[in-house]
Amino acid sequence: MFVFVSGPARGGKSAWAEEFTLSLARQGKTPLVYLATAHVTDAEMRERVSRHQAARAGKGFTTLERETSVAEAAPFLPFGSTVLLECLGTLLANEMFGEEGGACKLAEKIHADLTSLRGQAANLLVVSNDVFSDGNACGEVTENYRRTLGALHVILAREADLAVECVFVPQVYPNRRTTSRFT
Repeated sequence: MFVFVSGPARGGKSAWAEEFTLSLARQGKTPLVYLATAHVTDAEMRERVSRHQAARAGKGFTTLERETSVAEAAPFLPFGSTVLLECLGTLLANEMFGEEGGACKLAEKIHADLTSLRGQAANLLVVSNDVFSDGNACGEVTENYRRTLGALHVILAREADLAVECVFVPQVYPNRRTTSRFT
């Protein structure tokens, strides 16, 4: 099964995706893999990574840290595993703004890498951020990033067995209203 999960920062999508991943892995009795894409560059990112690690603790995930290409994770994935990739937006930023830089055909490359992972995994869940609805005009580099991420969102949502927009999951934010859309 291929699942694409999108939503705003701190909207509960990671918690939702983790629970859904656990459910799929239990159902299929598959190994659990968390494919982490974050590159820790400052104290805020270190704190966010620590929060995600604490949330996963004791749940049975094997964590693979891959700051750049998803393709480099493939040799380490058990065949038929259930894989949670967190997060597509971070992965794109790493590849786009990393040492090698450049946005040339990145959407196609990342899509090909994810397609390869889908062939190896029993289940693949990809989490991504909604960076499109703030209404702010951005510079050319940021707009290029948003266009590329948007193109990936369209492709992956179209190909997904389940596409979810996740906003304010009650377990994460118990005092907020829940909104989710499934396609």
